[in-house]
Amino acid sequence: MTSERAGEPEEVSAGQAGEERTGVEEGGRPARSREVAAESRKVRQAVVVIHGVGEQRPMDTLRGFVEAVLDPDPRYKRKYRSKPDAMNELLETRCLQAPRNHGAGRPLTDFYEYYWAYHMEGSTYAHVLGWAWELLRRRPSSVPGALRPAYYAIWFLLAAALAFALGIVDLSLFRFIPIPAWSTGLLTGLSGLASLVLPILLKKVVLGVVADAARYLSPTPGNIAARNTIRAEGLKLLRALHASGKYTRIVIVGHSLGSVIGYDIIRNLWTDLRKPDPPNPGKQPELKGFGKEAEKVNADPGPAGVEAYRQAQHRLWAENVGVGVPWLVTDFVTLGAPLAHGQLLMARTPEEFAATKEQYEYPCCPPVLDEPLGYEQHYDIGTEQGPVRRSVRLLHHGAPFAPTRWTNIYFPYHRLIFGDMIGGPLGPVFGRGVRDVAATPADGFLSRTVCCHTQYWDEAGAGGTPKSGTSALKALGVALGLDFLKGKHAREGSGTASPEHGKANGGSLSAVP
Repeated sequence: MTSERAGEPEEVSAGQAGEERTGVEEGGRPARSREVAAESRKVRQAVVVIHGVGEQRPMDTLRGFVEAVLDPDPRYKRKYRSKPDAMNELLETRCLQAPRNHGAGRPLTDFYEYYWAYHMEGSTYAHVLGWAWELLRRRPSSVPGALRPAYYAIWFLLAAALAFALGIVDLSLFRFIPIPAWSTGLLTGLSGLASLVLPILLKKVVLGVVADAARYLSPTPGNIAARNTIRAEGLKLLRALHASGKYTRIVIVGHSLGSVIGYDIIRNLWTDLRKPDPPNPGKQPELKGFGKEAEKVNADPGPAGVEAYRQAQHRLWAENVGVGVPWLVTDFVTLGAPLAHGQLLMARTPEEFAATKEQYEYPCCPPVLDEPLGYEQHYDIGTEQGPVRRSVRLLHHGAPFAPTRWTNIYFPYHRLIFGDMIGGPLGPVFGRGVRDVAATPADGFLSRTVCCHTQYWDEAGAGGTPKSGTSALKALGVALGLDFLKGKHAREGSGTASPEHGKANGGSLSAVP
C-alpha cells in the first residue's frame, strides 16, 4: 500500500519495528510475523513542540511552526502530511510528517504538539493577583536587571493610583487645563465604551493569558494538581516516543511558558532513561573526558567554546546510545523563555534558586561540576557460560544537559516596550554551555515592541525577515538540525546511532548496587 505521495510507502503503526502479529500458516497452524522498518526509515527523527500561554486551539501552534521551518519540496504539492497521532492520548492532536529529503539531508521527520492549555481552565483573578503580589513584594535586588525598569514602573503606577483613590492628590489641580466644550460629549461616549470593552479585554488577557503563567509558576496547593497533570502528560508523550522504537533522535522545542514545561519534562524524564536497558558495556572515552570539556566552556563561553562543547555533547550522546542508554533527546530549543528570569519565577530568593541548581534540582548546561559526572554501575549479564559481571559508567541524575544540547533564541529587551521582556539570555542563568542567540525582530514598529514575543517563527505575518541582524526563524532552523544526515550532525554525532546498538548482548541481566 502506498501513501498519497508517490514513492512514499505508508507508515507502519506505532509499534512498527519489533511488533509481532499472529497469522496462519498452511494447515491452520498459527504463525508469527514481525513488521520491519525499511532501510530508508531506520534513521528517523521526532520534533515535539510545546506551546506557550493563551487560549489557543489544538494544532494551531504546530501547523504554523511546521509551515515556517520546512522549506518547499519540489517533489510534492504539500510540505507535510497529517496523520493520526499514535503517541498521544489526546484525540485533538495529529502527527505532521515531513517526508525524507536526501538532497537536504533530512530523514523522515514527525512533528508532534504537546497541548496542555485545557488543563488551565477555571483560572480566577485570585490566582493572578496572588502571584503578582508575591513577585512585586520581592526586594528590588532579587529582580533580574532587565526587568527592573518594568518593576519600578508598575510600583509607580500602583502608588499613583492609590494616591488618587485616597485623595492624596487633589484632582482639582487639573481644573486649569482647558477642555473644549465640544469634547465633553465625546469623552463621555468614550468612557462609556471603555466601561464595556475594558472588562472583556481584561478578562481575556488576565485570565486567558497571564493566569496560565501565574498558576504553573506558583506551586501553591491550589495549583499543584494542574502542574502535576501537565508534567505527567508531557512525560507520557516523551516516554511513548522513546518506547516506540521508531526514532533515532528527538528534539524538544518550547515557546514562552512551554520552555519551562519542556525543561521540567527533560529533568524528570532523564531520571527514567539515563540507565542502559539493556547494557552493552564498552569503552566510554567521551564520558571520561567530558568534565574537561565542561571546564573549557566555563572558562571560554564565547562562540567557539560553546560550539566545541556542543560537539562534545553530541559525541557523548552517541556513546551513551552505544552502551545501551535509551535517551534520544539530542536537542532542547527554547524561544522567548521566561527561564531567563528563573531567580524571580522559579524560587523565592536568588539564594534559593542558586541552591536548587547546586543540588541538581534544576539541572544546568554544563552540569554543576562539584562532583564526578559519572559513576560505575555493575550488571550481571546472562551468557551461555553463566552470568558475567560487567560495568557501565552512568551520568548522574543532575546531568541531562551533558548529552543534550540547549539552544535559546530571544529578542533583546530594552527601553520598556521594545523587544521580548519575557525571554532573555540563559547562559548566565543555566550555564555557559547554552547557545544564546540574540535575534532581530521582523521589520515594522509593532514587531519591534513586546508584541514580538509571538513572532519567533511568524516572520511573514510580522512584516518579513529583518533586513539586518539575525533572523529568529533562520536561527531556529539551525537549532533544529533537521538535516541530520549530513554535515557536522552526522560526522560528530554518528547520526545513525540507535538504541539497537545497545542490544547486542542479549540474555537476562540485573543491576548490582
